[in-house]
Amino acid sequence: MHGAPAGGRPDGDRDAAPVTATVPTALLARLIGPLHRGRVTREDQEAIVDTMTALEGAPFRDLKYRLNATGDHHDLEHLVFDHLDEDLQEVLLEHIAAQAGEEPASDLRVLCDIDDTVQSAIHDERFPRGTVYPGVVELLTQLDRGATADPGRVGDLTFVTARPGGPLGLVEQYTRDDLSELGMPTHTVLGGSLLNLHTKNAIAERKLQNMERDHLLFPECRMVFIGDSGQADGDVGAQMAARPHDHVVGTLLHDVTGLDDAARATWAEQGVHVFDTYVGAAVHAVRLGLLRPEQAYAVATAVRTELEAVELEEEQTARVTALLEADLADLAALDATDAPPAG
Repeated sequence: MHGAPAGGRPDGDRDAAPVTATVPTALLARLIGPLHRGRVTREDQEAIVDTMTALEGAPFRDLKYRLNATGDHHDLEHLVFDHLDEDLQEVLLEHIAAQAGEEPASDLRVLCDIDDTVQSAIHDERFPRGTVYPGVVELLTQLDRGATADPGRVGDLTFVTARPGGPLGLVEQYTRDDLSELGMPTHTVLGGSLLNLHTKNAIAERKLQNMERDHLLFPECRMVFIGDSGQADGDVGAQMAARPHDHVVGTLLHDVTGLDDAARATWAEQGVHVFDTYVGAAVHAVRLGLLRPEQAYAVATAVRTELEAVELEEEQTARVTALLEADLADLAALDATDAPPAG
């Protein structure tokens, strides 16, 4: 790919751009991928940026999504923020922003925490440690498909965690493999570092950075964040909602610490919607226009089926059953007015 067609760089050979435009994006993604594994030379960086900025519109967006769905830590975020020199990073991000402004999309970026959100890990006493929450995989799958009658582009699921990436992204890769075994749809993982594990504020800052990076890479998309009440995820969601861009639809916050009604109301005012079971999360998603009611019922079916396979103590069973019945009542009470048209 050395000598690839130029695009956004001022010194590029723009006459060569049509050549890149005729190459299938699947092939371009396969050519670019190996260039940002290991040491990335300046020449390779320029070839990557020239090739990407030569594309516009749907082909450019398709290339972005393909580069982000590599199945390992060499995804689009890794390419842009870890392997590009600052000047080339700026050129590519400017091109991404320009293309987003030309044709905004309705696709939903689904950003999700892992510990106490996907599986019981730290604070939740309702389930044994390591339990994958009933219905979480179905909810994430339905959100990835979108609320429109025609399923949207899949592959918009990203796990945002403070877990360190580790050398050569090994921890990120282990996390990704572990999640894939649960039946998760195509996804990427944005990790942290050991320095981010010391305080809740540090964890929140790393997650905010990851979410901002995701927005820079996909500014044409809306975003929903799913986290839990144990590690500052509510603060992360509220801060994202308060920033000067309006792409954040809302945050779904899994209550693992026993939030009272007053706390839930305060969070709701900040765009953070607290839920107890993944039926409750699906109800909030319908009200936000992220799911259709029938998708929420699919989540409810998964919750009930998967809950039967979880071994709970008597007290845990009573507590979880009560929470689930309350959420199922909310689901049954959904009215057409609760589900705004999908955007």
